[in-house]
Amino acid sequence: MSWAVVARKDFEDAARSKMLWGITVLFVLATAGVMYAVSAFTDDFTAKQAIGLLSQPATLLVPLAALVVAYLAIAGERESGSIKLLLGLPHTRRDVVLGKLIGRSSIVGVATIIAFIAGAIVLFVQYGSFPVTDFLVQGVVTFIFGMVFVGIAIGFSSMAATRSRAMAGAIGLFFLFELVWSVIPLGVYYLIEGGMPSGAGGFPSWYLLLQIINPTNAYSVAAGFLSDPSAPSLYAELVNGSAPFYLEGWFSLVILAFWLVVPVALGYWRFERADIS
Repeated sequence: MSWAVVARKDFEDAARSKMLWGITVLFVLATAGVMYAVSAFTDDFTAKQAIGLLSQPATLLVPLAALVVAYLAIAGERESGSIKLLLGLPHTRRDVVLGKLIGRSSIVGVATIIAFIAGAIVLFVQYGSFPVTDFLVQGVVTFIFGMVFVGIAIGFSSMAATRSRAMAGAIGLFFLFELVWSVIPLGVYYLIEGGMPSGAGGFPSWYLLLQIINPTNAYSVAAGFLSDPSAPSLYAELVNGSAPFYLEGWFSLVILAFWLVVPVALGYWRFERADIS
């Protein structure tokens, strides 16, 4: 359990640096703030609908917080030289990567739990009651979403040898998933079809797949699927013809698992072969 020692120390260091508390305050303001705004300024929203809106601020704040938490996890220690001390202890490089993943994910997890507790209090005060299952599902999927972006950042940090490269990578990843990705399916569609999609009669399934591969979009689909597994996903309703399996709600969980495992595995593969002497 050497990785557990790395994870515990990583979490304790983050708590001492107040990184944990800064992210927690941000999450609480977003979660409880959204719940309060919806209930205080609108009369036509139910508690269930208000819970559904939590995914909107999460798609922006969770990736940003996760990348900030994790982008220097390994690259920062490589540049400072402390990675040599860490590996001088009975830790393998796999222990370091896995421990960093668990430690930084725990930071996001604690912030998510506290934020959702604050949101639950606001919901109870404003509505008197709320669907607890839907709320818990939203919280669990949000934590998984945060862990996915921690994994992406850990993977990139494992490949970067300097803080500047890690920072450039974190900024690039954020803009890729939050801004640039929406242009990619449009560009591919234009190259293949010779024009822009109009939506008349539905969209090709491959075009919708390019959108749902983005972990941010997969998170939104996964939240809806786990809240109501029998309901068709948004992308399944937009497809031209019958929806293939990869546009069904359950497949979004496969996409999230891919983004969690593959970047970490690639980062570990590169880190295992890196010369840190």
